[in-house]
Amino acid sequence: MNNLITRFLSNLGQWHETALTTTKAIIAIGVLCLVAYLVTISYIPSEISFGDTLIFLLIFAACSIVYAGLSIVLFFFGISLMPVTYIILNIVNKYLPSHEKIRDDLPFPKISIITFIASIWFIYIIRNLLLTHWQVSLYVGCTVSWIAFLYYAFYVNQKDIKIFSKKFKNIEDIIDDSGASEHLKIFARDKLKKLETNIKNSIHVAIFLIVTPVAPMFFIPDIGDTFLNYAMQKTGVRVEKATLYIKEPYANLIELPKTTTKKLNQYKTFIFKDVNVLFQGIGKSTLVSYKVKGMEKQLVIPNEYITVERSKKIEE
Repeated sequence: MNNLITRFLSNLGQWHETALTTTKAIIAIGVLCLVAYLVTISYIPSEISFGDTLIFLLIFAACSIVYAGLSIVLFFFGISLMPVTYIILNIVNKYLPSHEKIRDDLPFPKISIITFIASIWFIYIIRNLLLTHWQVSLYVGCTVSWIAFLYYAFYVNQKDIKIFSKKFKNIEDIIDDSGASEHLKIFARDKLKKLETNIKNSIHVAIFLIVTPVAPMFFIPDIGDTFLNYAMQKTGVRVEKATLYIKEPYANLIELPKTTTKKLNQYKTFIFKDVNVLFQGIGKSTLVSYKVKGMEKQLVIPNEYITVERSKKIEE
C-alpha cells in the first residue's frame, strides 16, 4: 500500500510538471498570436503584463479553434484530391529513368464518399469568395495541393507499415534467436530498418501536414491577416462596426457624425456608430479605426474615456 501511494505521489509530481510546462507553452503561443496581430495593425499597447494570463489563454483557444476548423475543411478537400496526386505521380514515373522512379507499385488511394461530398460542399460555400478574392483562391489551391501530396505520401507509408505487420509479425524474434543463420538475421535487420524508416517518414509527414495550413499565410499576407482578425474578433479584442460612447476631449478628435442624449450630454459623452475597434481589453488604452474621405485613421483612447457597445441579433 505504501509503495502504491509513493508511486502515485511520484507520478503526481510528473503530471504537475507536464501540466505546468503545457500551460506555459499555451500562454507563450497566445502571446505570439497577439504579437503577430499587433504587428498587422502596427500598434504597441501600453502596460501589457504577463499577468493577463486569461487573455492569452483565450487568444490561444480562439486561434486554435479557428485554425483547427480551417485545417479540417482544407484536409477534407486535400484528401479528396489524392487520386489526382496518384495520376500525376504515375505519369511522372513513366518519364523518369528506371533508377530514379518513385516506385513501381504506387497504390491507388481510397477516399470516402463523405469526404468527397464535404469537399464539394466546401467549394460551393466559398464559391463567391474564390471568384472575388484571388488571394483566397491561391491560398486554397496551394494548401490543398500540398495536403493531397503529403497525405498520399502518408497513406503509402501507412500501407507499407500494415503490410509489414502482416507479413513479418515475429521478425524481432529472428534477431534474438541464437539458432537462426546470419543471412536470416541480416534479412530481419534490413526489414526492421525499413520499418523504422517508414515510421519516421510517417511522423515527419504528419508534422508537415499539421503545419501546412499555416505555412502559406506567411507568403500570402492577406490570408494571415484575415485569420488573425477573425480569431481576435472571437476573443473580443477586435470588434467590427461597434457603437462607441466617447467622452471629451477625445470625442472631438473623431471626424465622424456623432449624436448624444440629455443624460450623456451631462457627462460630455457622444455616440459614434459603425466604428471598428482594433484593440481593446488589454492594457490601459483602446485603439479605434475609422475611414474618412478614403483614408483610414486610427486613434488611441484611454479606457476611462471610452465604452464599447456590442450587439447581435437573437433568433426567436
